[in-house]
Amino acid sequence: MKKGFTLIELMIVVVIIGILAAIAIPKFTSVKEQAEMVSCQSNMRTLATAESMYYGVYDRFTATIAELNEMQDNASLLVCPSDGAGPYTLAVVLLPPDYTITCPGAMVADHGSIIGGITSWQ
Repeated sequence: MKKGFTLIELMIVVVIIGILAAIAIPKFTSVKEQAEMVSCQSNMRTLATAESMYYGVYDRFTATIAELNEMQDNASLLVCPSDGAGPYTLAVVLLPPDYTITCPGAMVADHGSIIGGITSWQ
């Protein structure tokens, strides 16, 4: 008697693996996008905390994110983890003193923003 698998048995295994992959791949993509969004929001919160500390020391907001390196190491190197997104943008309004930190990617608008310490995603 010969030992081994028949062609039908092998085809059934391949079909089962295909079905499992069809279920798992979209779920993985969704989880990856959600992780990138949470990481982006964490980066913006870190920048907002550094901005608040800077304001407490100098009684003014920074003009650029590079100035936050004094309060937060490598603050100017923080970038959105989503594909194609770059460094965060910081906009400062003088009267009343306020600031806005936004995610740079056009495709990641759902990551929110921080305006004057208030997060838009809460």
